[in-house]
Amino acid sequence: MRENEKELYQIKRELSIRKIIIVSIVSIIIISIIVLVSLYISKESFRKWVDINILRKNVTEQDIASIDLDIDKNNQIFCYDKYIGILNDKNLILYNSSGNNVMEMPININTAIFDSTNKYLVIAEKNGQEFCVISDKTYLWDGKVDGEILQVHINKNGYVVLVTTDTTYKSIITVYDDSGKQLLKNYLSTTRVVDVSITNDNKYVAFAEMDTSGTLISSNVKIISIEEAEKNSEQAIINSYNADASKMIVSLEYQEKNNLVCEYDNSINLINNENNTEMLSIDNKTTFISVNLADSIAYITEEGSKMFNSNSVLNIVNTSNNQKNIYNFDEVVKEMYAQGNIIGVNVGTEIYFINTNGILIKKYTSNQEITNVQISSDLAIVIYKDRVEIINL
Repeated sequence: MRENEKELYQIKRELSIRKIIIVSIVSIIIISIIVLVSLYISKESFRKWVDINILRKNVTEQDIASIDLDIDKNNQIFCYDKYIGILNDKNLILYNSSGNNVMEMPININTAIFDSTNKYLVIAEKNGQEFCVISDKTYLWDGKVDGEILQVHINKNGYVVLVTTDTTYKSIITVYDDSGKQLLKNYLSTTRVVDVSITNDNKYVAFAEMDTSGTLISSNVKIISIEEAEKNSEQAIINSYNADASKMIVSLEYQEKNNLVCEYDNSINLINNENNTEMLSIDNKTTFISVNLADSIAYITEEGSKMFNSNSVLNIVNTSNNQKNIYNFDEVVKEMYAQGNIIGVNVGTEIYFINTNGILIKKYTSNQEITNVQISSDLAIVIYKDRVEIINL
């Protein structure tokens, strides 16, 4: 009996030691993960090292798919959702993110202007009359207007806003639902529409207008209720915000929670619940700005340069809670692009794709200067004369 008790005691002791070892190892692993994640979030230098050396977020031309272009044709190229579209000779070819041809369709448009949000794409004849709407790979509907098309916009639900002009009116704003039904038409006889945006809930359209008829140029932002416009077009404008004479409107964008972000030449303003608040004052250190994001504004500042050293900072500010994220560059930024939750920063032969949390998604390195970039929700394209490089994000 005593011998059996000794063996049983020894077995229990070994099991207890194993449990302690296992718990200790698991605890060390968990603590290490927590420390590494904390360092990744809080230490930018460590995060950059991990992104490039561990997570392998750096890609080159040899790592990605491409589409060869016929340089003898007038190729008009754009990307949306997970597709790349190439329009020439009134024929639209869609490619997937692997560079494979997935769809061809005739489009009665020669010189295109376009806009996209998620899976929806609207294409129109620049200074012409025809336009069409595509969802994913499906041709949904098309239309024809009087006058000339100046701008096209589409939201994530497929609602379209056109800005046109004719011999009587400087600007005409027309809104269509996702089936092509016309919802409203707003006529402006003396002012030019600079930009227009529609909310994600399809309820409001905001437009920025510029009046050059007087001695001083004036900029205004007005908001149209689509519901009111369907009842009485004369009472459709429910709010109007007149800027100071020193301010010139550049662009505007409806973001999440119906936040209307307005870019002026000297500030960024946020309009929400009838409050018009200045978010950012623009000075000569600010080189690039974009409000074309889902819930943030992005801007580049040059923090000072020396003979052989320059430093640029990408600043990302959430428009709902004012939380700020930054990403530093040791180079001078050449261009910035923004779409949805992604910001592209071009520094010459390299381009960084960063999300609105300030985290690097992908870094692309080219053998030549990068000059033409487009971004969608799923991919980015770098356009050269003879090819299109596809970067999955």
